[in-house]
Formats: sequence, structure tokens, C-alpha cells
Amino acid sequence: MVYIPLYSDYRCSRTDFKENKKNMRLIHCTRKLLKALDVPLVEPENIPQPTEGLGNWYANLLRIDRRKCILFTNEKTLYSFLIPNVLKKNITNIVEEFLINVSFNLQAEGFGLEVIRTVMQEYKEIGFAKTASKKVLGAMNQLAFEYEVFIEEKEGLENVKILDMNRDINSTIL
Repeated sequence: MVYIPLYSDYRCSRTDFKENKKNMRLIHCTRKLLKALDVPLVEPENIPQPTEGLGNWYANLLRIDRRKCILFTNEKTLYSFLIPNVLKKNITNIVEEFLINVSFNLQAEGFGLEVIRTVMQEYKEIGFAKTASKKVLGAMNQLAFEYEVFIEEKEGLENVKILDMNRDINSTIL
């Protein structure tokens, strides 16, 4: 299967928060990730809660198998994916990394290109905020543990097919 990144024409909130707050989606980041990102924050109270689509996401910077990884978890569905072997440039370009990996993971899950394009359209404007939901953070802690165990069972990240691992972990009940 060929994976095609299906994003374009997005705006990261690094420079301007005032434009189109109505359609802005948030990535709620843990303190550890916010420190590495060094981006301005949006106040979630000033952004209308999305009622359609996947909505907002949470992100955490982890260390698994002695490598930095970013775990993204959807606020509504708790659908998650891990980006392993993260470098400084990946963190600097977190919006691109997020969009590429959402696209790849949805393709691996079997979603059609039209569905994925619709999802990508939802994330044209992305802002960053502090975490706000203990429920999502608790689920992320459990997911981080499951990823660590999965990787340990495979004897390291180099032996893991990331898209398959993400799909397998998303099929478990939280």
C-alpha cells in the first residue's frame, strides 16, 4: 500500500491566532512538549468547541526504548498514534508531522481518500493549548504503557511496524 500525505493549505497558529478562531482546532500539549515546542498558546475558552469532525487532539512527548516519541490522542474518540524517533526538527514542524501521521494512520485503518481529505480539511488552522482533560490524560498514560509493552515485546522500536502497532493498540479497549 502506498501512503499519500493528504494535507495542504494549512496554517499553523505560531504566527496569528486572530484569523478564523471559529474553525481552529487545538492540540492540547503536556508541559514537557510545550517546553520543547516554544509556541504561543491559545486559550481554549476563546475557541468554540468543535461539534463536527474529529475535533481537538492531545499530545505528549515520551521516551520509549531510549528514544523520544510523540503520542497523539483524539479528545473525542481516544484514537491514538505514536510518532517514534522524534528529532528537534520533527518537534519544530509538529503540525506537518501531525497531519502526515493522521493521514497515514487513517489510510492504514482502511479509510478512503475522500474521508481522509475531509478530515484534513478540518485541520487547516491549528492552535496549541495546555491540557484540560484529566480523562484524556489518564487514557494517554495507559496508552503510553501499552506502547512501551508492545515495543518491549518486539525487542525494540527497530523491530516494530509503526502503523500496524498503532492499529493494534487502537483495537484494544481502554
